[in-house]
Amino acid sequence: MRQKSFLIIRRTALLAMAVAVQPMAFAQAPDIPRTAEGRPDFQGVWESRWLTPFERMGGTTEPTVSGDAAAAYVAARTKALQGEGGVALHPDDDFDFAGLLPAGDGTFRTSLIVEPADGKRPLTQLAKDLVPIGRDIRKGAENPEGLSNDERCLSATGRAPLGVSPGGMYRQIVQTPAHMVIYTEDQIVTRVIGINSPPRPPGLVSLAGDSVARWDGETLVVVTTQIRPQLAPPGAPPFDQQRRVTERFTLVTPDQISYESVLEDSAMLTAPVRVQYTMMRTNHAMFEYACHEGNYSIPGMMLGARYMEAAERLKQK
Repeated sequence: MRQKSFLIIRRTALLAMAVAVQPMAFAQAPDIPRTAEGRPDFQGVWESRWLTPFERMGGTTEPTVSGDAAAAYVAARTKALQGEGGVALHPDDDFDFAGLLPAGDGTFRTSLIVEPADGKRPLTQLAKDLVPIGRDIRKGAENPEGLSNDERCLSATGRAPLGVSPGGMYRQIVQTPAHMVIYTEDQIVTRVIGINSPPRPPGLVSLAGDSVARWDGETLVVVTTQIRPQLAPPGAPPFDQQRRVTERFTLVTPDQISYESVLEDSAMLTAPVRVQYTMMRTNHAMFEYACHEGNYSIPGMMLGARYMEAAERLKQK
């Protein structure tokens, strides 16, 4: 367990470094590290542990907050993380965030989403219809189909687009002239991105998709396609889905990467969703993220459900 005093010092330093960063307009620093080929050098270990939620929470319509409004937003976000009843679902250290994402003018962002302007995902009717179906299935957890990818250790934030979660938000980047490799500590996902490489054959789809990069000036643009469609949950009609993710990595200072992603989803979104946040360089070491729910917890939950069913049958005899 990392020491809390260290976390407080590190978070303070991160916020001090990031407070001057503008979320979408950057001036390229002249002293950024460069590769032998003269390209921006992204290599190192980076963290992105912002308390700012992916979608803007209810109670505010403003893209940024400050002062008492920022404090209230932090309190609301903390309560949301704790879950129903105000009791933490995990120890405090599982919520290892640095604070709200600075907007660069003394204010703080209320969502990682910057487009649409309301900070919300523009869901299709299909996506809205699937919400109660999925919620009812997860409440039971009686069959494997009712368990989420997170419970199966498959819901990794290291795939495209890169996400921010409560823990394990360290990423190591290794770069060559032909590839960029991003290793995310959370659920140990490694992305190997070819730079100017040919796309894979159309039939080769996967959870991670096919990521191909190109340089746009000082920014590395990564386009990911051939992402495996989601499966319709039991009781829901089948649907067609095409997803495309466009990411932009810009080294704005030696210690800050502006990360931006645009997600297009033909089945779940009525418009693209653009996300932006800052990745901060860290000297922290990477560790193995051992996710064992799929090995132990799922068999235990299924066994418990079968025992409960057997007990109910005995009552009815």
